[in-house]
Amino acid sequence: MSTQHYDVIVIGLGPWGSSAAWHLAARGKSVLGLDKFAPPHMHGSHGGATRLARQSSSAGAQYTTFTKRTFELWDELAAKTGTRLLERSGTVFVGEPGSMWFDKTVASLSASDFEYDALDASTARKRFPWATIGDDEVAVWEPNGTVALVHPAIKALQSEARRLGATLRTGEAVQGWDESASGIVVSTDQGNYSADKVVVTVGARANHLTQLDLPYKVDRQVLANFRQDGLPKAAIYFAKPPGSDEAPAYGCSEPNGEWKFSVPGKGNWIDPEDLSQDLRPGDLERIQEVLSARLPDIDTNPVSTTVCMWSEVEDGHWVIGGHPESSDVVIGTGDMGRGFRYAAVVGEMLADHVDGISRPETNLFLPSRFAIAKA
Repeated sequence: MSTQHYDVIVIGLGPWGSSAAWHLAARGKSVLGLDKFAPPHMHGSHGGATRLARQSSSAGAQYTTFTKRTFELWDELAAKTGTRLLERSGTVFVGEPGSMWFDKTVASLSASDFEYDALDASTARKRFPWATIGDDEVAVWEPNGTVALVHPAIKALQSEARRLGATLRTGEAVQGWDESASGIVVSTDQGNYSADKVVVTVGARANHLTQLDLPYKVDRQVLANFRQDGLPKAAIYFAKPPGSDEAPAYGCSEPNGEWKFSVPGKGNWIDPEDLSQDLRPGDLERIQEVLSARLPDIDTNPVSTTVCMWSEVEDGHWVIGGHPESSDVVIGTGDMGRGFRYAAVVGEMLADHVDGISRPETNLFLPSRFAIAKA
């Protein structure tokens, strides 16, 4: 029996993989997308209904270019599919000057032409009376900050990829890939396929399917939804005090009227195959303590909880680019907890690598920056 051949096979159809399939199909490629699960799902980093999508970035001012482009692409996709993908609610970022995350956020806004207001504690309290803001804290307000709608966004990426000719197969587990005279042969639990190029976007499971030991760890994160009445539609971050490198607590209003809140920890390392929706002792109490102190009008009895994970790369940047040992394989992993809002532009980056297009501004993501051993 002959093996069906494609220009590109995309392994993993979460937000990055679905976006890559969209961009590649739009460039006229024959595309096969494969996923063990059926995204959107609860087995990776995109679990839940929303993801915050602010314009600022705590990763550095160099992300400004990618921020502008990703919002352009999300708007383009929304227009093509007739789907609302972003809820423009505005974003508040609260913190003390000297806090690493807060200072980097302000620096990224200062280096951009994004609209924002810098507020002292008194002004911030008057504008956001529903939030507790300390005397030593200040805030920045981004009126164009958004909340991304996870399920509509992934479904829109996939539907547009299919409309452009891509074949997307879910519920089919990829077991591995090998180079051959006819290209890359991808083996699944249902058969074999071949392609000129392969894109691997399996998130936290990347080391297995790239056959590498990429320098990232997988951090378990817990989100909780709460009832709220009367709070405005908005997203808010509370930076940890100066000296802490932990990510800020954050929350946002959801389309169903609930409020989502999370207090990220650091060092809750897990094997991605062990991800479970079961809560551990202290998970909920950690969130409730900060929530009651920061947003006192919210009922701290949760409506629901979600456990997800993100991949933390040792230098804080994504891993996007050519496989160091196979010129026909492209890798995309290491979301760093900010991968969803950038998915539209990350898919474009991955498609560029498939096409051999080099863009200097994306060189900081290349896998070749690390000395990588085989897994």
